[in-house]
Amino acid sequence: MVPILIFSYEHSGVSPTVLTHIAIGTSLFVVVFASLTSAYQHRKQKNIHWRSVFLIGFSSALTAFATTRLAADLSGRHLRVSFAIIVTAAAIRMLTESETQAEKKLQWSSMPNTLGLVGVGVAAGIVSALAGIGGGLFTIPLMYNFLKMPLKLSIGTSSAAIVITAFFAVAGYILNGIGRSGLPEWSIGFVDLQRGIALALGTLLFARVGAYVSFKTHPFLLKGLFAVFVIAISIYILLK
Repeated sequence: MVPILIFSYEHSGVSPTVLTHIAIGTSLFVVVFASLTSAYQHRKQKNIHWRSVFLIGFSSALTAFATTRLAADLSGRHLRVSFAIIVTAAAIRMLTESETQAEKKLQWSSMPNTLGLVGVGVAAGIVSALAGIGGGLFTIPLMYNFLKMPLKLSIGTSSAAIVITAFFAVAGYILNGIGRSGLPEWSIGFVDLQRGIALALGTLLFARVGAYVSFKTHPFLLKGLFAVFVIAISIYILLK
């Protein structure tokens, strides 16, 4: 979503000094609503581990809110590079895993510990604030690779935790963007309500479709498609 918003703002005459910040803040606004719908679908399919949701969600929320202060002072280019590097590293780790290794992670061998879940939350909060992706692109590989959580459960748990993370990140982008010059009309801080509401309405439907597809798709295929998509988006961002 961030690349689409960046492209839109570039062709709408929005100031380059705030363009990427608005794209990230608005993306996170949409993520709140999309994740709510996705989490609801995953809950029905029993793909959510609630203890992990609250530990990851609230630790990432506090970190994301604090990191928006740093993000507000970074240049647009630095934000783009941060986004690309973070998500590419996570995707490559998923893409290089063999199917044999993946099959071993279809069931939990042990429950994740509190420190590990909080660590994932802190990392997700930083990523969310700097990349505008809700943290899901980062938390899913971390839960899958390091906490040994099955992929479908990782996706469902992440979707629920992202609701908390994105809400606090949006609050940070609003507060840190108030009073900035060059913001488009209908903006509150670094959140563009006009585009944000329109995109939120569109993504509500696709979030439900995405949850259904992840439930029906083989985990190894799902992992590969997910990783390729992430790398493609990262390349686009770096080339801009």
